[in-house]
Amino acid sequence: MNNTRKGLVPRETIDEIQSRSDIVDIISECGVALRPAGQSYKGLCPFHDEKTPSFTVSPQRQMFYCFGCQTGGNVITFVQKHEGKDFRETLEWLAGRLNITLPTQDPRESANQKRISSLENLNHFAVEYYHRQLLTERAAARARQYLEHRGVQPKTLRSFQLGYAKSGQRELVKVATDKGFTIQQLIDVGLIKDEDRGPEDRFWNRILFPIQNERGTPVGFGGRALSEEHQPKYLNSPATVLYDKSKILYNLDKARQPIYKQQRVLLVEGYMDVLMLYQAGVENVVASSGTSLSEDHARLLKRFAPEVVIVYDGDASGFQATQRGLHRLLAEDLRVQIALLPAGEDPDSFTRQHGVEAFTELTHKAINLIEFQIQAAIQSQDIHRIDVKTQIVKEVTETLLNLKNRVERSEYIKYAARELHVDERVLWGELRDAGLKETAVSRPTPQKRGVQQKLSARAQIEHQLIEALIQNPALIPYVKSQFDCQHFTEPRFAKVAQSLWEATTNDDSQGIDIQTLISEYPDENLSAFISGALLRKVPAPNPKARVDGCLKKLRNFHLQDLEQRVRSHARAEGADEMETLEQLVKLSNERRALRNRGVDNTHDENLNEEGVDNEL
Repeated sequence: MNNTRKGLVPRETIDEIQSRSDIVDIISECGVALRPAGQSYKGLCPFHDEKTPSFTVSPQRQMFYCFGCQTGGNVITFVQKHEGKDFRETLEWLAGRLNITLPTQDPRESANQKRISSLENLNHFAVEYYHRQLLTERAAARARQYLEHRGVQPKTLRSFQLGYAKSGQRELVKVATDKGFTIQQLIDVGLIKDEDRGPEDRFWNRILFPIQNERGTPVGFGGRALSEEHQPKYLNSPATVLYDKSKILYNLDKARQPIYKQQRVLLVEGYMDVLMLYQAGVENVVASSGTSLSEDHARLLKRFAPEVVIVYDGDASGFQATQRGLHRLLAEDLRVQIALLPAGEDPDSFTRQHGVEAFTELTHKAINLIEFQIQAAIQSQDIHRIDVKTQIVKEVTETLLNLKNRVERSEYIKYAARELHVDERVLWGELRDAGLKETAVSRPTPQKRGVQQKLSARAQIEHQLIEALIQNPALIPYVKSQFDCQHFTEPRFAKVAQSLWEATTNDDSQGIDIQTLISEYPDENLSAFISGALLRKVPAPNPKARVDGCLKKLRNFHLQDLEQRVRSHARAEGADEMETLEQLVKLSNERRALRNRGVDNTHDENLNEEGVDNEL
């Protein structure tokens, strides 16, 4: 157990939280409608769109698995995925339901957490206070009129808890201190400024947009001035212990589930863009709130979706300044698409004028970042000029350098060379000069969610063996003593086998705790695979016979591999013919002995003569 990664929570506490949390209740609480189906429950998967239920929850095993998108795990991994929480946040959420106090091994951490909690409470108070001012105060009539003019519906106003700060510059100071909050706390969360004349409210005569982190906790505010004389037009909270603009994306708390479901996020610039799109039904939208994209933003988005669509307004003149932020997205292996609105339009105005269907169509026609760079340069400049072409080659090279997928990089080099009328070798040379270390092996394009790769006959047997071991952990030491996990040819199965082998000792007759393995496994795809193996079907009545059948066939494949290596070595090195012949005869005899020894498969009617599961 890595205590740092798990937030210093003891294993015993994690086990207690997991055992006392009923997965059916938790998933139902999170809004997934489940119906009994035999000993399990079924429902529509919350992680992808489907019309026929393929999402299965097992109360006996306390696990879930979707047979459509292959997402699975236990109660902890469900909350992490569905709510967008990290491990520690998930434990805190589950522990809170059970009235369990999470222990900490560091008293300084406990004191700091109490301070953080009190500041969060202050922000909650401020959100409610400003929201109430907007809804009820006569002085807020102009603010309400402005929002109505912009098309903000009352439901949206309440959902986003929009607020209003009155013109008086000590309104919040008085109200908050009367409630017991201190001047220092108000300064620490950026709600007031300590001026020479005394403490003053930071926000006054402004419409306020509460800013939440991805967990929905208010961390700051964005304020829009209601008069042209009141500058700046938009004023955000300063950096505080709660608010760091390089780590916060506006509306991610509401958008995280739609983002995960659609596997893409729309990134816009302003608060109003988000509000109006969300109100129109486009829910997978967040805003950078005028700040450039950081590495933390990129990592945050990567948790929820593999694709980011940047929605720019019609004037792309500011594009140059934002490229570095987009490169940070590429560096996290995110797909970056650009959707360019007509000149003079922003997402808010475009949607109100043309409708949400037109906006959605525009985002689906978004083009890759490199295509956008080249096409923008061609349209705005004389691409045939040497200085212009040199500059765009430099910009494209920097973008290509940040691409992680080698196949994608290679294809865009071809595209760029064709559009810019330069030799591909020139672009490769620029990349090498910029520090690219390229190998001859290209990385395959990642599989899409929910699409299963067709397995070879050998990989099917490996799949069957791994599945049998997950369903019967007590057999792991037996297989481990006879078969090296490095002999698996399918990478997924090799990784799972290695984890099983490492978690087990040869004299461990009880096997391992599969629930613990799922909670601690760093790769969520492989955790889902383990969950799926447990829930896919009823285990075989004689798992030992199935395991022996798989081992026999895999040993045969391994001996064939050895024979092939001997032949290849002989051809390449000119080895002694007699010595080679002796090695091949020996390996052939071993394979023949393996066949003659036989394994009794009669105990399992699903096994054919090749040792492969007929139902696989």
